[in-house]
Amino acid sequence: MFENIKADIARLGDGKASWRALARGLLSQGFQAILVYRFFHWLHTLNIPAQPVRFLVERTIEITTGISIPAKCDIGKGLRIHHFGGVILHPTTRLGDNCTLYHHVTIGDRGGHGGAASIGNNVMIGAGAKIIGEITIGDGCKIGANAVVNCDMPPDSTATSPPIILKRRQE
Repeated sequence: MFENIKADIARLGDGKASWRALARGLLSQGFQAILVYRFFHWLHTLNIPAQPVRFLVERTIEITTGISIPAKCDIGKGLRIHHFGGVILHPTTRLGDNCTLYHHVTIGDRGGHGGAASIGNNVMIGAGAKIIGEITIGDGCKIGANAVVNCDMPPDSTATSPPIILKRRQE
């Protein structure tokens, strides 16, 4: 747990954990949500019961930060959540090391059935992106803002949202 938190702090600074990066993190809603996740995930992996405290703390974090990361998620070290709120992860989500999520990212199942995505290392997921279903996102992928991804992505590939085409009204 502590090695993961140290890597998370390092992502906030210049690549190494420092007091300045820690201070920046403690003021960041994304880092606050990550800390709560790390603690309760640690308890979950040790099979230490944490209910109802976990429920109350996770809901408080959801309300204050707008970020929902269930303790059952499997998240590698160095996670960074940029900006405030709207990040929702399904309990079966798997994230590799050094992933970056922007605001309003959803990683979920296909409408109440199946699992969620398995995402590789060093993946950047842009604002408003939706990753739906039990798919695999390869290492080094970039998912653009508002993209909807529902199929596997090979390593080092990019997914973008469909372009919006504006047409002038004929008069």
